[in-house]
Amino acid sequence: MANNDYATHEVLEVHEIMTIKSACAAKSSMMQGLAVDKELKDLLIEDVKLSQKAVEELKGILEESK
Repeated sequence: MANNDYATHEVLEVHEIMTIKSACAAKSSMMQGLAVDKELKDLLIEDVKLSQKAVEELKGILEESK
């Protein structure tokens, strides 16, 4: 395993990005119900999937930093 000595500011930045991505996923998920256009709805669904994947990856980084 690689050396995972993260500086405090790096951990805080990852946490901040994870918070933003979580909010993006929640917003896109809620907006799906309002979207009438199929293409827009598909984009929102894809955005939720990608945001959730990013959050999981960021969680992994935060767990490594402990």
